[in-house]
Amino acid sequence: MAVDAARRIFDDLLNIEVSVIVKQGMTARKMPESPHALLDVIGEYDSYLCVAGNRLNERWTDPANRPVQVRPSMEPSDTRRQPRTGSDGKLRVRLEVDSVLDVVSVQTFDKLRERAVEAEAVYRHAVGWGLVESDEQGVILKRIFRNCDQIKGILARQAVAATVGDGIGRDVAPAPVLPLSSDEVLTLRKIWEVGTETVVMQSVAQLDGDIITRIQKGRESASSQAVHDLHRQSLETALTHWKFLVETVVQFVKVAQGFFLR
Repeated sequence: MAVDAARRIFDDLLNIEVSVIVKQGMTARKMPESPHALLDVIGEYDSYLCVAGNRLNERWTDPANRPVQVRPSMEPSDTRRQPRTGSDGKLRVRLEVDSVLDVVSVQTFDKLRERAVEAEAVYRHAVGWGLVESDEQGVILKRIFRNCDQIKGILARQAVAATVGDGIGRDVAPAPVLPLSSDEVLTLRKIWEVGTETVVMQSVAQLDGDIITRIQKGRESASSQAVHDLHRQSLETALTHWKFLVETVVQFVKVAQGFFLR
């Protein structure tokens, strides 16, 4: 069992990711307990979607006559939920800009997800018709609905769902401790840390030595040298620590195998 546990840890070390993020303000705090971290995510996603929705609604002035394809067409008899779109999968009403309830629940994240899906479709439509300029908004909207899917999966797990109950608000004291696995905590931590910020530079290093670096367009010039230097230093530090962790796990597996084979 010890060897299996080490192998699971080793699987998590198959690659590392280093990102440089542009953020307006810093709170300089660690991630709070999971319920409050999820409430932070709700607040940030909701605020972003309200601003994005208002911006897009100003440009998408005739939704009834210029509908946007959000989902594939379905037969009218299809019983699957069709939020705000008809059987043709087209959106003919303006984007929602009212805030969601500040409560941790599957329903809250489902609402945020649907708003992000619709906003991303309208954004693509607006860019295609030259109504708005192409920027990072499309990527962030996709990030929101994909992260909401991950969070919904976590909250739907039986043990977590039993703890969440009808929902957890900010006024619940003390906030219940959610029984999250280590993988779920890591997923939530990344979602909480990145939020709706812009990733300007990112490197992913694979165990076989391949390193893929992505740079936001416009940041590749010498004017962004400070960002390049910060990213390089962070990557070097991460690679050093990563090498130490991999060597530690490998040594642990060897020792554990020797113990069980004696």
